[in-house]
Amino acid sequence: MTQYFDPSGTYKAYSNDGKKLFSEAGEHIGHFLNGFLYNTDGTAIGHIRDKKILDKKGQTIYYTN
Repeated sequence: MTQYFDPSGTYKAYSNDGKKLFSEAGEHIGHFLNGFLYNTDGTAIGHIRDKKILDKKGQTIYYTN
């Protein structure tokens, strides 16, 4: 399981398979495809760079260890 944290270091989300993203409460909040994170509506909300997920402005949404 990969855990994701917000920029302040608070645990926010996880992925068991590297394909689907779930909130800390277990709600499906997005999926990964071709280096991008998409919300459940299919809109790209970020891209993956190293161990970070960055928004369209390059700001960190989530990071992992």
